[in-house]
Amino acid sequence: MSIIKTIGLTKKFGDFVANDHIDLSVDDQEIRCIVGENGAGKSTLMNMLYGLLRPTSGQILINDQPVTFASPVDAIAHGLGMVHQHFKLVPSLTVYENVLLGAELKKAGTPFIDSATEIEEVSKLIEKYKFDLSPTDKVEDLSVGAQQRVEILKMLYRNVDILILDEPTAVLTPQEVDDLIVTLRELRDQGKTIIMITHKLREVMELSDSVTVIRRGKVTGNVLTKDTSESELAQMMVGRAVRTVTNAPDAPDPTDQVGLEAKGLCTINEYGNEVLHDVSFAVRRGEVLGVAGVEGNGQSELVKILTGLMTTTKGSVSLLGKDVTGWWPDQLRHAGMAIIPEDRYEDGLCATMSVAENSVAGYLDRNGVTKRGIVDVRAMRARRDELVASYGIAVGDINGEVGQLSGGNAQKVIVARELESGGSVLIACQPTRGVDLGAAEFIHQKILDFRNAGNSVLLVSSELSEVMSLSDRVIVMYKGAVVGEVDPKVTSNTKMGLLMAGITDGE
Repeated sequence: MSIIKTIGLTKKFGDFVANDHIDLSVDDQEIRCIVGENGAGKSTLMNMLYGLLRPTSGQILINDQPVTFASPVDAIAHGLGMVHQHFKLVPSLTVYENVLLGAELKKAGTPFIDSATEIEEVSKLIEKYKFDLSPTDKVEDLSVGAQQRVEILKMLYRNVDILILDEPTAVLTPQEVDDLIVTLRELRDQGKTIIMITHKLREVMELSDSVTVIRRGKVTGNVLTKDTSESELAQMMVGRAVRTVTNAPDAPDPTDQVGLEAKGLCTINEYGNEVLHDVSFAVRRGEVLGVAGVEGNGQSELVKILTGLMTTTKGSVSLLGKDVTGWWPDQLRHAGMAIIPEDRYEDGLCATMSVAENSVAGYLDRNGVTKRGIVDVRAMRARRDELVASYGIAVGDINGEVGQLSGGNAQKVIVARELESGGSVLIACQPTRGVDLGAAEFIHQKILDFRNAGNSVLLVSSELSEVMSLSDRVIVMYKGAVVGEVDPKVTSNTKMGLLMAGITDGE
């Protein structure tokens, strides 16, 4: 029996159709995964189901009854709750205070909160669902996985029968992912229906009962998990077969020459707290050094220091044997560094400038683009055409703004510009974030081609599979420090998960 159903659900933003007549039917006590590339329309669909967006047309039915949600309050009242990718918790409050936030229990006849009863109610809930939590612990002291369980408890306290999770494993270690899968299965067995948005196909195959694939706002497939495979799902998502790019075992060995080296790097954030502690590493020529870790453990600060966007309080950086500590990005590029930044529109592109202008940004003094300090428009456009052709960048309007491109094609503009700059050291931070599987496959191969040409690559990514498949060596960061170095070819996910949680061999 279907507990939730959509009929012809459509959402338009102006002329853009984000969801095009979506028909979805999820059975009671089913775990359904919704998969699709970035921009396929998954989140738009879930936001309509949760009352965050109003459909342009179509119907939502709960237990075969049409419903209209003006807000998440309406959705919760109909038994539907959502756990967002970015948690909505108050770190300074306890577990029970977060669970009851907005629904506090008052002492009879007074405006005061009855803390004892609240703790008792949340304790019963924790025991019922077998969550490893203490109601009086502060959220700021919990692991990310435990914080996620608090988010789930918030919804369960409100008696939801349908639970939507948006990319729930994005910030979890491998062990926490395994724990979440167990938790969700137990919730299903206790009568709950789970809908999960994800792009991680391994987790889809391990967790779900069925899968709905969305491509370009339309449903392209509904399959039982037992009747499909990762490769088949990937093909439905992209529209063609997708090859997994890995670091070939016969790749050239690195040389002894060091391309990039950091020694004892430390820095503080805007609150005066040290967020990078004595970080040291060296990347050889012909090598990809991966940096793994749960997001928020100092990786962003490390990249900012290396690329001239943040200053050190201690330590040094050398590029091709030259001390470049504190150099600006422009100076670093001239010295041989290529940079794929974490945020493409914050630090890598100007959305309102043309594709041509973005294809030479930071490199105006190269490839004959400027003559006597004046930009040669013809040369700039020729450079653009060269990069567009060689990197397969799909451009609707060749003279249009780069902001009009899809996320994957905008990222390809950065990758093309940086890899073809003539640099010999690449810092690639989240190089495939927000791009589709096809573009990710292409970018991965280009990074390995750059390495195979005898260059150095520092790869920073929150996608553990990306780091492990492309890197020659991997360092793991936890709370701003390097806690271990591993060989990705022989290291298990269990070992990586322990290191990402700060647990070393000696503990």
